[in-house]
Amino acid sequence: MDYKKLNDIIVSMRRDLHQIPEVGTELPNTKNYVINKLKELGLSYKESSIDSGLVCDIGTGDNIVAIRADMDALPIQEETGFEYASKNGNMHACGHDAHTACLLGAAHYLLENKSRLKGTVRLVFQAAEELAVGAHNMLNSGLLNGVKAIIGTHIGTLAADVPSGEFVIKEGPLMASNDKVFIKIEGKGAHGAYPHLSIDPILTASQIIQGIYNIKSREILATDPVIISICMVHAGTQYNVIPTEVSIEGTFRTFKEENRAFITDRIKDIVTSIASSNRAKAEVKIERRGAPVVNDEKIASELLEVCNELGFKKASHYNLSMAGEDFADYREKINGAFMLFSTMTEKNIPHHNSKFEIDESKLYQPSILMSEWAIKHLEKLN
Repeated sequence: MDYKKLNDIIVSMRRDLHQIPEVGTELPNTKNYVINKLKELGLSYKESSIDSGLVCDIGTGDNIVAIRADMDALPIQEETGFEYASKNGNMHACGHDAHTACLLGAAHYLLENKSRLKGTVRLVFQAAEELAVGAHNMLNSGLLNGVKAIIGTHIGTLAADVPSGEFVIKEGPLMASNDKVFIKIEGKGAHGAYPHLSIDPILTASQIIQGIYNIKSREILATDPVIISICMVHAGTQYNVIPTEVSIEGTFRTFKEENRAFITDRIKDIVTSIASSNRAKAEVKIERRGAPVVNDEKIASELLEVCNELGFKKASHYNLSMAGEDFADYREKINGAFMLFSTMTEKNIPHHNSKFEIDESKLYQPSILMSEWAIKHLEKLN
């Protein structure tokens, strides 16, 4: 297949999808777009009974390998100024529009190479990755039953400092766990001029936040990759009123299960003890949203081999990503590997930013690399 032609097809679809971003488990417009593109190619599909996820098989046979893309967006007001920018209050600020377009691009490529298939390639279009429930839903839907291996790619700037057009392919840990923290502090409200009559939840919250941040700096081996970030603090209605409640939300990321468990216990200890010392009450909820993404050694090696055969570039250096990915849920059930593909522009705008943008010039490469891996892996299974 002509690479430029395929890239033009993918870019066109990516820009279409970019204009209709949807959030969460139900993505009716995105799903219909994907279905219509599959129908144009003469392909059938199966829909999930749980959410907007769907799958499409190319080829035949009991040996099945899967390629996965996520389809959901974020509740961010876009500020890119592009002609194809979203205007509905949501935004593909993480590149899932490109993932979906690349998987549809893989459908084009696989159809042109269908005679080479020694089994079935299952295209997996997943919802709700940003909520960390989409992969779980796909597994529970039964649509991945029989799949012997699964791969996927994330575009964008997750691979910090990796030049555009280069792949990050490695065995073992690739992306961090993703756990959510919610803390509610109850104190006693009062006039700001009479703090002695209050049980100040804001003072308590500030001490709790500092205590939580000290876990990383003073209680965990300095060389262990760990991130703890408090990202939301809500309290108060008036400049001179000490409120009754404060809510705090954040996340922590790591690659080791022992660190994950330790941080969970320490956050609970710190919140309880500080709240008690300040005569406040506190509630802590920690939601385990995703394990680390750990690649299968054999499949990662196969992907690297295909990358080299195609003449695509592999990054010469890479720092582990502290971003989470619910692809980890697939890995707990199915052999597989996940890759990163840099689409960094000169602006190098991070993910989840209202001005996020990507270099579209080589989007054909993930489509072809994943397709060629599927073709070659099926040959090995026969």
